[in-house]
Amino acid sequence: MTSADQQAEFDRMHSYYQSQGERYSFSELWPRAVKARLELLESLEGVGDAEAEWSPSAEDWSIKEVAHHVINGSRNTRRLVQALSAGDTGDSSDIDPPRKTTGASMDQLRTELREDGIEWAAVTQALPPTPPLEPTAPHSMFGELHARAWYLFQRTHDLDHKGQIEDVKAADGYPGASEVS
Repeated sequence: MTSADQQAEFDRMHSYYQSQGERYSFSELWPRAVKARLELLESLEGVGDAEAEWSPSAEDWSIKEVAHHVINGSRNTRRLVQALSAGDTGDSSDIDPPRKTTGASMDQLRTELREDGIEWAAVTQALPPTPPLEPTAPHSMFGELHARAWYLFQRTHDLDHKGQIEDVKAADGYPGASEVS
């Protein structure tokens, strides 16, 4: 993909986040977000620690690294959505945390992801029905986003990383390949 094509995709996503976030309330966006989280959790079903620690190459993330990243990014995004919804400035600098290893087991990571999804539901209920569209906070690729745009971002973030997990599981040499259908 050329840099012009990539920028066009970033602009398209920015427009999507902004327009959908302006059009729909948090409660209307919530089913989309929870569905994405459930799909992410489903992609982790049956993945044991040995499979989760494996990666196709030194450059590729392991499933554990992906799950750990999603948990940390989701928590940071939730705090940002809460701040922006209250009309406060928020810190978006750690929304997309870097690759990190974790000693957590896959059972622990699945539990944390499930509990994080439940926390999103509780926060959604507590958010104002019509939050301000200002202030915004910058995303490194998609530009300035308001609270509901950031909320919707978490949905696509979960889905992107679900795809990353599926790619690892489909890679040659994946230890659980005979068990994956």
